[in-house]
Amino acid sequence: MEKVMLFWVFSYRIIQISSSDVSEHDVTLRFRLNGNISLNCNTTNKIIMSWYHQNPDTGRLTLLIYTLYKNYKKYQNHRMRITGKVGTNTASLVITNLTESDSGLYFCGTCVSMYSEMYFNKPIRLVMEDKEDKVHSVTEPPEDVEITASTVAVMLTERVMVFGGVGLAVFVLFLATVIAGGIIHYYGWQKGWTAAKRAGLTD
Repeated sequence: MEKVMLFWVFSYRIIQISSSDVSEHDVTLRFRLNGNISLNCNTTNKIIMSWYHQNPDTGRLTLLIYTLYKNYKKYQNHRMRITGKVGTNTASLVITNLTESDSGLYFCGTCVSMYSEMYFNKPIRLVMEDKEDKVHSVTEPPEDVEITASTVAVMLTERVMVFGGVGLAVFVLFLATVIAGGIIHYYGWQKGWTAAKRAGLTD
């Protein structure tokens, strides 16, 4: 029964987190692949603590781990555990063997009971160092290219080829128009001459 109630409480908290914008208030930490990291959370006068993770690609929010009555040893999995001492105001989420999928926002929520309002610490954003470097290398503007005489020559050649093609098309269209006009004029003149000749013969 306790787990069912906790499920509904944490599901409600997920909806609350999803509807809030925390992008301007998070703390950024960088990690290396296969490394370990510790995320701190203030647990002053709280008996329940839960950690959530938001995937940076999908935006999906997942409940990772939670503790009840500060029984830190009971609530842990193969890569994540919560460490802390009873009587202190700080507990930490320890993540080992970090992978790229561990990147994203982490939320620590605490409350005094299952029925009370949950308070969230400042979100923590995890960024993998190698991935961040790749993102920067793509988004950074390219270095200035040295303009040389050969570069200018190539640019001019390309422009001449482009506009030369357009000019050739215009010339062909003009020539076709002239030829068509000449043919029409020729046949018109021939038709008029034939009509005049016939008129002369009948007079």
